[in-house]
Amino acid sequence: MKKLPIGIQSIGKILSGGDYVYIDKTGFIKDLLDEGSPHYFIARPRRFGKSLFLSTLEKVFSGGRELFKGLKIDKSGYQWKEYPVVRFDLSKVINRSSEEFEGGLKRAIKRAGADRGVLVETPTVQEGLDCLISRLAEAKNSKVVVLIDEYDKPIIDRLGNLEIAQENREILKDFFATLKSLDEYLKLSFITGVSKFSQVSIFSGLNNLNDITMDPKYGGIMGYTEEELKDAFQDHIEKMVQERSQGEDGTSEEAILDEVRSWYNGYRFSRSDIRVYNPFSTLNFMSKKESASYWYSTGTPSFLIDQLKGHPQSMVSLDGTTAKKNELMDISSLENIDLEALMYQTGYFTIKDYHPISKRYHLGIPNEEVRTAFMDSLVKHFTSTADVRSSEVFVNALEKYQVGALFDHIKVGLSSFAYQAFSGAKERTYQAMLLAMLHGMGFDPLSERSTNTGRIDVVLEMAKTKYILELKLDGCADGALKQIHRKGYFKPYINKGKDIVIVGANFSSETRNVSEWKGELLSESGEVIRELFPDSGDDLKVK
Repeated sequence: MKKLPIGIQSIGKILSGGDYVYIDKTGFIKDLLDEGSPHYFIARPRRFGKSLFLSTLEKVFSGGRELFKGLKIDKSGYQWKEYPVVRFDLSKVINRSSEEFEGGLKRAIKRAGADRGVLVETPTVQEGLDCLISRLAEAKNSKVVVLIDEYDKPIIDRLGNLEIAQENREILKDFFATLKSLDEYLKLSFITGVSKFSQVSIFSGLNNLNDITMDPKYGGIMGYTEEELKDAFQDHIEKMVQERSQGEDGTSEEAILDEVRSWYNGYRFSRSDIRVYNPFSTLNFMSKKESASYWYSTGTPSFLIDQLKGHPQSMVSLDGTTAKKNELMDISSLENIDLEALMYQTGYFTIKDYHPISKRYHLGIPNEEVRTAFMDSLVKHFTSTADVRSSEVFVNALEKYQVGALFDHIKVGLSSFAYQAFSGAKERTYQAMLLAMLHGMGFDPLSERSTNTGRIDVVLEMAKTKYILELKLDGCADGALKQIHRKGYFKPYINKGKDIVIVGANFSSETRNVSEWKGELLSESGEVIRELFPDSGDDLKVK
């Protein structure tokens, strides 16, 4: 079974020896060359394979055919030739001030020349870049390939200080204008980032830039398609089935595929129907063999949260909105960034549907990972649920079957949240909000647990008790409770040495809160011991 290349961004390390899983994206390189544009740009969310793709470009243009033997680029008829390649990773350039950023960029240019045996003077960034590319082309008697990773980091990092962000933007604007002036020396340039700042600002000088971010031909250039996932991870999925089958829940290959699909699939970047899995989270899932918010936990999107906190009145509905392409892809104002565009570009929204007549894209949260983790982050920043009470208070209450204590606290949290977020909210939004609050209260809830009859909305594990929750929107608690019985959601947990509490709860879209709940305490063999229902306060009332 091949190793999983978690966090590895070097194509040489992945392909050398054939020890790692690799999803072959090299065919897209031939497509780019056949298209013939001199300058390409693509925006994708963080940890989505941008750096790995640039590493692949670097090795291909360096003439490393042996590394790619048997892959799509090798079978495509591509005429292998060695070009000098210059790669800039702007995430590694200090940007705390415009002076630091400019100095760091000059040093990066000078170092790129020294690494390739070319002496470069850098009185300014523009003169340094001009000197580097022209001298390198002359020294190697060849056109040059320029690769730029995370071009927007010097801006995104400084959105809390707009003066620095704007100054860094001007430096980048001059950098890219100079790159355009060097067309005669360039074979190709490829620029990546998370966000796309409007062509009237940073890329105004690079007027022949080919933005492939939303091009249907390149919808699968980064991330894993369903077919790629099934083919590349078959051994890992089979091992997971084998290991889980020995546990209390049991599983199947289809159940695991359904789990990884609901948690990490759903990203769509164009009007075509191509959807891809988050590669970072998928690799972690295959490694750790459990669903969790791997991508989100690698770094809180502080700049996005700061934007939401700064403009709560314009918060976008958590179940999506619609927008045209230019509204999604052009952020022209640093002072008033459009939240729809920001949430789409950072990966917290994705394309759900495209309407060809109106040419509008319907946006929504892509999957359970983003929904649950983003809700968790919003709960922490926008509600008062994180109060001074210890999580032990809630654990002790549930061990005593005091379910009212739980829902009373949930109601307080939901009532303090910005109402705009619930505009058009669906059942899964409320479910994710509940999960986020449970996390904040010290629990480790499991969601969307698959059984042979359906999915359990929420499972809570106590020392002495197992809780099973079914949630409805604009329905009734009694109906949710009956569904648990009808589908036997509690049956996998009987005779495990624990009592079982089943709870049906309903959310009201009118009040944007829990409207009612109803529960039952079951014996460890699944027999009803007593009914649980709310009253005033936290006290449990028993019929």
